[in-house]
Formats: sequence, C-alpha cells, structure tokens
Amino acid sequence: MVLMVLVYHLSSGCGLITESQAESQFGFGSQPESQFESQFESQFESQLGSQLDSQTDRSKHLIPRMYGVYLLKSLPKKSCFYVGSTPDPHRRLRQHNGELARGGAYRTKKKGYRPWKMVFYVFGFPNKISALQFEHAWQHAYQTRHIPFEKRLNPGKRHTGSGTSLHSKVANCRLLLNSEGFNRLGLKVVIFDSSVYDAWLKNKYGVPVPEDLQIDVRIANLETEKTTTAGAAVDDAVASGNYNQLKEFIEYNSAFQDTYFQKCKELYRKPDELRTCKVCDKQVDVEDGLHTMCVCGQSSCTCIYHLSCLSEKFLEAEEEKMADKGTDEFHVLPKMGKCIGCNKINFWNLVIRGAMNLQQNI
Repeated sequence: MVLMVLVYHLSSGCGLITESQAESQFGFGSQPESQFESQFESQFESQLGSQLDSQTDRSKHLIPRMYGVYLLKSLPKKSCFYVGSTPDPHRRLRQHNGELARGGAYRTKKKGYRPWKMVFYVFGFPNKISALQFEHAWQHAYQTRHIPFEKRLNPGKRHTGSGTSLHSKVANCRLLLNSEGFNRLGLKVVIFDSSVYDAWLKNKYGVPVPEDLQIDVRIANLETEKTTTAGAAVDDAVASGNYNQLKEFIEYNSAFQDTYFQKCKELYRKPDELRTCKVCDKQVDVEDGLHTMCVCGQSSCTCIYHLSCLSEKFLEAEEEKMADKGTDEFHVLPKMGKCIGCNKINFWNLVIRGAMNLQQNI
C-alpha cells in the first residue's frame, strides 16, 4: 500500500480515492488485502521500473521549485481580475504590464486595464500539469469537475469573465483548495493585498479550507515600492506593479528550500553505519528506489527515514483519525505527520521535495 503514495504523487497528483474507486480503477474486486497489495505493487513496479534508478528518467519527475496560480487585479479598474499560472511571479507580472516585449495575455493588454498587481498566489504544485488544472478550474469554476455541482456559487450559470467579484474569486479558490483533486497536495497561499486578505477573512460564501492550509500574508504599502527598469529608478512605483513584494517572497521561498536541501545533503554525507531509518533502523540511501532517503523538515532535527517508512507512519496516523470519524476514504498520499524524533509536524510536500532533490543532485 505504501507504493501508492509515491506512484500517485509522481504520476497523477491525485489526492484521495475511496476504497470502492480503487477496486474499480485497478480491477482488484474483493480480493484479500494481502493479495490486493501484492497485485498492486507488481503492476506499478513494472510501470515505474527504473524511473527512480536512472538520472535521466528521474529528471522527468523533478518537482518544480515553485509553480503557482495567481490572481491579478487591475489598479485602474479595481473590479477587474485575471487568473493565470507561472513558475516566476515577478517576471510574469512584468509581462502582463508590458515591461517585457514577449509574453502577457490578450485580456491584460486591453487599454485602460494596466498596470496590474499580483494580489494572490497559490503554490506548491508537484508539477506544471496540476497547476494548469487548478488554473483552468479557477477560470471555469461554473463548470469544472473539481467543484461538485451542488457546491458551486452559481450552479449552471456561466461566469462573467474578468469582471467577477473579488468575493467570488476568493470563494472559488477556497472551493478548489478544499476539493478532492487538490486538498492533499500541500498547497500554500500567499496574499499580497489588503482587500484580498479582507475578503479571505470575511469568507462571504462560507467556504471552508483545509485546516492545515499554510497562508503567508505579505501586505505592504504599494506607494512606497521602488523598482528599477534598465538600472533607472522608477518614481511612480504604482505604475510598475508590486515587484518588491514578489521579489521578497521569491527570495524567501528559495532560501527556505535551499536551507532544507543543504541539510538533506549534509545528513546524507554521514557514515553509512550512522545513516539509518528512524522507523526500521536499517541503512538508508538515495539510490534505493521507493525506499529512498528523506529527512525531517524541522531545522533543528536530524532524523532520517526511508521515504516509504515515513509515508506509512503518516498514513497510519491519518487512518486512525479517519476511523474515529467513521469515514471509508482511502488515502494514497499523506499530507503531514509528526516526526518520531522531534515529534513536530512535517508536511509531505516539503519532505518529498527534499527526497527528490537528493536523488537529482547526489
């Protein structure tokens, strides 16, 4: 069953399925659990094969350092918004505002709409495809399969394009963050605008979000922003967008990941006899397929695990909680769990990134 965790993360990005859906999808019917697991592992090991044993093939599954879906707000027309996706928010905003010759979008080029400000960013997607799926679903919330018909804000009614209200934009994003397709990916939210933050807190439509959703609020006075174009200071910062906010966010996120990745590398360099899994007490390596090395995400903790061992522990803890709630949901991907050593929360999104980075760079 542990194999499901990595296979789904690397191939489809799905969040969870019910046991009946698993039976239907993989054709295991009512087989005993041991036979179910054996047949599942055999089927997917043959598909996965050497993907994690080859440097070339592993690169195909490399998780992007950052890829997210953003919300733009027109500064001249406060009620106009635009949804897009990008791995580089700073560069993308420059494209939308016409500061770069190539890129941008037709809707954001319309006269009287520039400049735009990036007010909201959802990131942490495991691949570009899942980010594009989120983007498309947010743009077409009135018909996306990710939002059940009965939960849509206006069931069966087409939206009105970029003029949709801020409260509707925020509500639809919340619906997607809590949907089965995305609520187990460990996505994060960063807010750059006070009006968006107010709308988020007000939650006009009463849409819940995952309890463990990480939110970063970075609200600054846009009037005080200074940026440069071709080395020259720009006095009218409003005309250039919130570039300083985006730069600071990107630098912080990059530094956070780099620190964790460096820690993973340092622990990997420990003598073989000291590099053992905290769960099974067996030696850990990065070339061991699905049992590759992973590290606790807490800066002060040096615990090492087999990725499969840690995922199993996380899933076991989640299953106990689900049993208490009386639900039959079958999770194939952990969201989070506590480290055995420091007893602090680890988010799977970060742990899997560390493991993949080790495989790619060691």
